[in-house]
Amino acid sequence: MRKKIKFKKGFSLIEVLVAIAIISVISSIGVGGYSFFKASSEIDLNSQQVANLIRSSQKKAKAVRDDSAWGIDINASRVIIFQGSNFSSRDTNHDQTTSIKGLTSASGVTQIIFSKMTGLPDVSGTLTLGNGASTKNIQINEEGLVSY
Repeated sequence: MRKKIKFKKGFSLIEVLVAIAIISVISSIGVGGYSFFKASSEIDLNSQQVANLIRSSQKKAKAVRDDSAWGIDINASRVIIFQGSNFSSRDTNHDQTTSIKGLTSASGVTQIIFSKMTGLPDVSGTLTLGNGASTKNIQINEEGLVSY
């Protein structure tokens, strides 16, 4: 007569621990990749928004809106489009303020004045935006062309 061998069904503690370890490693890789992608995407969106606001300020100056020059002041938390030939003596009633979320720094050319009618900027150079994880540059040349 043959004896039947009984096999226990289920998982051992070691098998469960190995499976949990594998899932943990895969999850941490995924979360790290997502964080990098989110930061990169956020800085791209912010740079597009700031470039569009620079162009908007320039369009107001070219259109000779309110018979004045127009300018833009940029920092890490907000952008102000203003009327006038300098930021300190501007008419605050015409300010257009836009909040920028996710930026930690703005350096370089952070204030640009566009002359009325021609829309030429008073400065040219590079504006660098940062969010802690990456940076993005926005260039404005002597003719007012904005690129990023």
